[in-house]
Amino acid sequence: MFLPFMKQALIIYRTQTVSIKTTETVKPAGIVPLEAVQPPGLSEVLAFEKNQTFQTAGQIVIPKVEISLPLFSGVTNEQLLIGAGLLFPERKAENQNIVAIGHHLGRNNLLFGKLLNIEVGDTIYLETQNQFYQYKVSQTKIIQQTELQALENRNKAEITLITCDKPTHTEQRFVVKGKLVKQPEKTIKQKILQQKDQIRVKNNRKNRNYCIIIVILFLFSLAMGIRMIMKVSR
Repeated sequence: MFLPFMKQALIIYRTQTVSIKTTETVKPAGIVPLEAVQPPGLSEVLAFEKNQTFQTAGQIVIPKVEISLPLFSGVTNEQLLIGAGLLFPERKAENQNIVAIGHHLGRNNLLFGKLLNIEVGDTIYLETQNQFYQYKVSQTKIIQQTELQALENRNKAEITLITCDKPTHTEQRFVVKGKLVKQPEKTIKQKILQQKDQIRVKNNRKNRNYCIIIVILFLFSLAMGIRMIMKVSR
């Protein structure tokens, strides 16, 4: 019963000590099928090593739903435990479709957990290669994992965010489409950078408190279970 919650707590605990550095070198990534992006198993979470350093290609900030995540060039299991991955990092934000995917693990303050709360008209900020871009959400929809049209580059300045429609194994994906509005002015950029840090601090604090609560409830349930077993055995 506690397995899903313990897995969330383990992800939070193991990813708290990672270091993230920004890199300006962007390498083309291999094609990742949408069906390959599934919630991580317990073995993958346990295999995650603490105190790692990750090279990030940028960041994504969505103030309305309090999402602030590093963006990585390509997709690996470890990267998706701490941020989102760019499927085509070589694409240019000025005139192409930027596609990012991330996990939805059932906890709002973790990764893309709040993405399903986004609405048409909300603002998405993207930072990549030392440039800031502002998008306005134009569409949200659920698709089958085999529908790859969402990944296509139509030579339009847009962003596509993809996550699972639920925190278990699923064949559907929740897709957010946004159109490029402009490159934010310097004052807006500074405000977003402040919001980014505030969102991360707030989410980290909530996640740490969640870990403590889960551990306490687990130990309490374990103690009660042992007590009942001992009582029955007598």
